[in-house]
Amino acid sequence: MKILITGSTGLVGSALVQDLQRAGHTVCRLVRPNTAAEARGGAQGFDVHWDPATGELGGAAVGADA
Repeated sequence: MKILITGSTGLVGSALVQDLQRAGHTVCRLVRPNTAAEARGGAQGFDVHWDPATGELGGAAVGADA
């Protein structure tokens, strides 16, 4: 399953990303353009640029299941 996650750099979000990946899901971290790469902690998956002001998502979000 392809899953989009907001808040993936936080305490709960980072743990959720790891659990979903262990379960075999593809995780797309929704990140704002100003989010530092270091804040993502080297997590697996990939980043999808997200602008919460406009609601625009990067093209990698296409085909997400959740």
